[in-house]
Amino acid sequence: MSSPATAVFVHGGWHDGWSWHLVRELLDAQGVPSVALDLPMTTLDGDAAVLSDALAAIEGDAIVISHSWGGSVATLGAIGAPNVRHLIYIAAVLTEAGHPTLSPPPVPVEGRETLRSKVVIETNTTTVIDREVSLAAFYHDVEPSLARQAASRLRPFQKTGYAVVDTDAVAAWRTIPTTYVVCADDRMIHPDTQREMAAAAGAEVLEWPSSHSPFLSHPDLVADLVARRAGSSPG
Repeated sequence: MSSPATAVFVHGGWHDGWSWHLVRELLDAQGVPSVALDLPMTTLDGDAAVLSDALAAIEGDAIVISHSWGGSVATLGAIGAPNVRHLIYIAAVLTEAGHPTLSPPPVPVEGRETLRSKVVIETNTTTVIDREVSLAAFYHDVEPSLARQAASRLRPFQKTGYAVVDTDAVAAWRTIPTTYVVCADDRMIHPDTQREMAAAAGAEVLEWPSSHSPFLSHPDLVADLVARRAGSSPG
């Protein structure tokens, strides 16, 4: 029996690799190796380079699991990586390569109101998160003490990260089998927006009854999906 692929976790904006610790503990118990990146969140191409370097350092197959902003990083950073077997986007931004967001954030869409405008605080050079509001925006179905621990770890995100990267590269999801997980109780990226991104990419679609942070509220769902994809044959 072949060894499982290495799971490479790409966190969302304002977060860090710690976000995935519960999932990684479950994967450890199943014998699935994993890596959780800490992105600098200064530029999209810089973050993508962190992922690209991590994939190049892995011996054997890999799968890439991205969340929120991390979807843009996976789309760009996994391009040309010959060992990537599968991409998993969890409530993640899925656009063409080098396009970090669906449109300049935040752009409200009638009928798709979220808490983004209330939780994101703009400064001259960064966006930061109101940690109290984040408890409702990111973590409303997470155990309260764990939610507060997660909120305490949130970091600034450089506005330069929203810049489009000048590239003609083909998005990784166009050439690598892809699964998109819609978080049906998401208060940051509206579930209908997630469904539209997944449909446009022709991805396999799953729906979970989760907030924006299933890695903390439903780590078993995340780990089970990752273990299945890590152990499956390519394609």
